[in-house]
Amino acid sequence: MIGFCGRPHDREAAVQRGLAAHQRADYTAALEEWSAAAASCNSEALYQLGLLYARGHGVLANLADAAHYYLQAAKQGHAEAQYQLGLLHFGGTRGDQSSGWAKWHGAAALQNRKLLFPNGVDVPLDSAEALRWSRAAAEQGMAEAQAITGLIYARGFGCEHDYLEARRWYLLAAAQGNAAAELGLGVLYANGLGVETDLVTAASWYEKAAEKGNDGAQTALALMYLSGQGVEQDSEKAASWFAKAAAQGNARAQYNLALLILRDDEALRNAPTAETWLRRAARAGHVPAMHRLASFYELGGAAPPNMIEAAHWYRAAAEAGHAEAQFTLGRLYARGEGLPQQLEEAARWFEKAAEQGVAAAQVNIAAFHLKGTGTARDPAKAANWYRLAAGQGLTTAMVRLAFLHLSGEGVLCDPPAGAAWLQRAADLGDPEAQSGLGTLYARGEVVAQDFARALDLFRQAAEAGYSSALVQLGHLHAQGHAGDPDPAAALRYYRDAAAAGHLDAQRILAWNNLYGRGVPRDTAAAALWFRKAAEKGDTGAQFQLAVMYCTGEGVVRNLEEAVKWYRHAAEQGDRYAQYNLAVMLLKGQGTQEDADTAFYWCSAAAEQGLAEAELQLGDLYRAGRGVGEDLVIAAAWYEKAAERGHAEAVARLDGLREAQAG
Repeated sequence: MIGFCGRPHDREAAVQRGLAAHQRADYTAALEEWSAAAASCNSEALYQLGLLYARGHGVLANLADAAHYYLQAAKQGHAEAQYQLGLLHFGGTRGDQSSGWAKWHGAAALQNRKLLFPNGVDVPLDSAEALRWSRAAAEQGMAEAQAITGLIYARGFGCEHDYLEARRWYLLAAAQGNAAAELGLGVLYANGLGVETDLVTAASWYEKAAEKGNDGAQTALALMYLSGQGVEQDSEKAASWFAKAAAQGNARAQYNLALLILRDDEALRNAPTAETWLRRAARAGHVPAMHRLASFYELGGAAPPNMIEAAHWYRAAAEAGHAEAQFTLGRLYARGEGLPQQLEEAARWFEKAAEQGVAAAQVNIAAFHLKGTGTARDPAKAANWYRLAAGQGLTTAMVRLAFLHLSGEGVLCDPPAGAAWLQRAADLGDPEAQSGLGTLYARGEVVAQDFARALDLFRQAAEAGYSSALVQLGHLHAQGHAGDPDPAAALRYYRDAAAAGHLDAQRILAWNNLYGRGVPRDTAAAALWFRKAAEKGDTGAQFQLAVMYCTGEGVVRNLEEAVKWYRHAAEQGDRYAQYNLAVMLLKGQGTQEDADTAFYWCSAAAEQGLAEAELQLGDLYRAGRGVGEDLVIAAAWYEKAAERGHAEAVARLDGLREAQAG
């Protein structure tokens, strides 16, 4: 059967009637007219049908159907159809992202899908087809197609990168005043692609396109004004062009405009406006804007810090792959800031950032693996992450890796390697490394003993404010390793370290003042330093401070305070504090009498082998105080205390046996 197309005059009339109907928004009439003309092979009608399906005018929007009609028109040489078809294949589409048919798809049975969508619902990303049809339209002189063809060659989409060919097509389109082509030429000259780098020429092309309203060119030109490349530096012009592009929804321009506003230029400074632009860019999916907006909320740019909003945007940027945001999100999870503390999530995000090379994240995930925090304990993994961070020059990682080599944890024990890492970090000015290396020289471990070298390293660290080095300097002067023994100099170093909050120094000063070692005996000063150490959780200091409150030595006697500090030390497992607390509870000193709780603490101390507690526990079982009377168990505790040489326990045991015998 031989087919034939209808009369041209009839087809053209139908196309015109369709255009008139479409103009008055009578899409049903337009569809009928164009369908009739398309059946007679009219390329314009086919193209217009493609537009109807692309726009969803009178039909269910479906780009696959649009592509079907574009293809028929394109094969007949219709430039607009060729261009549109090229664009569809350049970007590719998926039907499940199209709002037009998505509502139907959920309800339609799978077997009806072909019936509803005979042309499918997807337009595949196809570089060869994109180039084929874009170039076909370009060769017909269509400026938009020439510009997209130039872009395809510039990107190497479906072909090899060919910047000369890209420039040729861009120039043809630019000659027709096409802004996209002018932007493309600016990119070529700015980056030296197929031409010599020429920022002045790049700026001139950007300006041509920018004047036509091209937001990409406006943004590029603004960046050149901001940096003074190709044009004279001018922040006001940069802001003006950023604002023009931002108003068109260009996320990159919105982001840069916000940054410009947040600079220290008071004429542009307006934090709330900056927040608005950052939020718009972030909502458009601009990842740097998400990160900067999160930082804005964390630091409190226009209002008090808002950690919940900060966490939200850090997460958005992190999920988009922003390495610094991943690190920060891990930090927020670790601290429980802006979201619940979840160490497993902290570890997960630290590892993601570490894998992208963020040195601080590598150190953090290493510490997590070393301690088993939020992840399985794995010293070998910790060592590997420390090594990667150390390779980036992070001295903290060098120090941690050094200590692992010195101890053999997670790596082979290699003291020389440990010393080498400490030396490397010390040379970079890390005070912890200087102090650690100084300790090796002072002890003669791994390296030859050299007190002069140790003294020099400790002084360098101390000058950087490292309090542990002050303590070591105190030791060297006290022991005569820095010349003759110098208790006064040692005391100065200890005081400086203690004032800086160093726990060991506070303990040293406390005991020295209590016993008059190197200083006149001063129990008030001793109590002061014991309190500082006790408040840091030191059990020995807590116990001694409780004793001083009991006796009134160095402080006003206060049994309630004594009970408080005994309890703190007891809860940390100090057996002497447990026993003393039990005694005070039994006697009702500084607290209400409580035999049951006294029995608990006395048992805890006795279980740790304290003879006095064993004796007291025997007495409690014998008297049935705080526990049921049980002479057998009482005798057993007396025996334990007696075996430790406690004379009173021997006497108690003898008395108990005599009473039982009588």
